[in-house]
Amino acid sequence: MHTSLSRICLVAFATLLIVPSAEARKSKTTAPASTALHSSESFSVPAAGNVEVAFSPNEGSERLVIKVIDSAKTELDLLTYSFTSAPVTQALVRARHRGVIVHLVADQKENISADRSGKARAALSALTNAGADVRTIRVYPIHHDKVVIADHQTVELGSFNYSDAAAHKNSENVFVNWHNPKLAAVYFKHFERNYARSTKFSTRY
Repeated sequence: MHTSLSRICLVAFATLLIVPSAEARKSKTTAPASTALHSSESFSVPAAGNVEVAFSPNEGSERLVIKVIDSAKTELDLLTYSFTSAPVTQALVRARHRGVIVHLVADQKENISADRSGKARAALSALTNAGADVRTIRVYPIHHDKVVIADHQTVELGSFNYSDAAAHKNSENVFVNWHNPKLAAVYFKHFERNYARSTKFSTRY
């Protein structure tokens, strides 16, 4: 009898521990998905639009980045680490020629003080001469973001640096969420934070 009673008590105690956890999981998974949920750790946005991916080397990653840039009608906002890609630079210059506003924030050390080849300075200068708003940032040890936001609608992400090596030598990935304005809004706030901490780039070759 004593053993049976002990077993009943243990089962009851275990139930008290398990049920609240299950309810907590239930309440978390049934949170409304219609609005972005903000916390100090992460953002949650509803799935929307369609997704397109590509890889490197020579598996379409650079073409997909350029496709996003070429799709822009009003505005492009970029966060970059290494920026030396001639095709990506040319795509951004084309965007400026068709009237698209271009804002770009690039890592200062990687593209200015450590740019031994001069390719990054030349690329940033070409964008500046085309009327783009080009800035550099040095407040972080590494400004490692690689993001393109097109028209506050579409977001391009991934490991892909805007460089020739990323397109043709390295193993890289590019992820694009087309037509997801709520995701674009989250990334644009991140862009605004870094833009506010950056300084204007002056043309140099």
